[in-house]
Amino acid sequence: MEYLSYMYEKIFGGNPPTDDTQGAFHTPRKVICFGNVLLDRLVQLEDPQLLERFGLELGSKGELDMEKLNQLAAEASESSQCLTNPGGSALNTARILKQLGTDALFFGAVGADKHAEELRQIIRDRGIEARLQTVEDAHTGQCVCLMYQDNPTLYANIGASAQFQVQTLSHAVSHEGQSFLRPVERKQILYVEGFFVPQRSDVCDYIVQHLVRERRRLALNLSAPYIVRKNHRAMMQLARAAFFLFGNRQEFEALAEAAGGFRNVDELADHLLQFGGTKVIFVTNGSAGVQVITNYVEELAPPGPVSFEDYRAQRVDQLVDATGAGDAFVAGFLHAWLEKRSLGECIRMASSVAAKVVTQVGCNLP
Repeated sequence: MEYLSYMYEKIFGGNPPTDDTQGAFHTPRKVICFGNVLLDRLVQLEDPQLLERFGLELGSKGELDMEKLNQLAAEASESSQCLTNPGGSALNTARILKQLGTDALFFGAVGADKHAEELRQIIRDRGIEARLQTVEDAHTGQCVCLMYQDNPTLYANIGASAQFQVQTLSHAVSHEGQSFLRPVERKQILYVEGFFVPQRSDVCDYIVQHLVRERRRLALNLSAPYIVRKNHRAMMQLARAAFFLFGNRQEFEALAEAAGGFRNVDELADHLLQFGGTKVIFVTNGSAGVQVITNYVEELAPPGPVSFEDYRAQRVDQLVDATGAGDAFVAGFLHAWLEKRSLGECIRMASSVAAKVVTQVGCNLP
């Protein structure tokens, strides 16, 4: 079990943020995250026969329907040790933020099932600050990681996360807004992961129309090319409203192509900057670094001229796993930004955090 605990920490991370699942938020957090919440399970396999029986390739990643995912997890857990933990992209960012010294509050949804009870208990035990809506007649999202010879095979289904309702957020704003929303003249980030956008356009609209204003900034992560392609209208709407826009070059290329009328990423960025006021766009390029496209001059100043600047990635002596590098980059940048550092310093901090994470398996600081 010690080995399994070690591998879980490496894959999913070991030090999530502080807890209040009941909504008694005494101090508004500087970052509010919206994303999919999953019950992560790590199972140590003695042999690869289970993978072969389910037609899964060792080391592969993807989505499975909930029935097959439950069956896979159940069969794996019967004969092997199993550890569980909360997971999800925005939760990764919240966890890294906490490790850096910035608390975040997470909004998401779970089902009305035993897995939700298990997840809530883990969240309480681990001190994660989260507001989780319960969706009746839905399964809690899950991710199963099957570990064989130090090689993880991961499959997931977001389940109830897809049904997070705008009423949950509007009720929280109406009844407890002062306990988690900072005054508009103080810095606060509303962070939306791209995986959260499908089927939740009303929630995203509410965030933009009712919560984002003055120094309450929207930050958007494009998350994946397929998310961008399938939801390009909603993603463009959010991208125009965002103050911070994060994504890798493939994701921005997918948005430029799907949105139409843009020959390349530069044209897309120029459109967003002209249409959406002040904005900072981060186009990450893996080991090549990050391109920052912005018209930002200084806090509360009107937009300035557009600038394109390339920042080198920090050297990584041993690349282990790039999974979660984007989530960590976001956390590093937002942490530094909220500490009132310069834009250049924030980018260097973000690159440093991402460089540390890729030396580990999964999104985890060493």
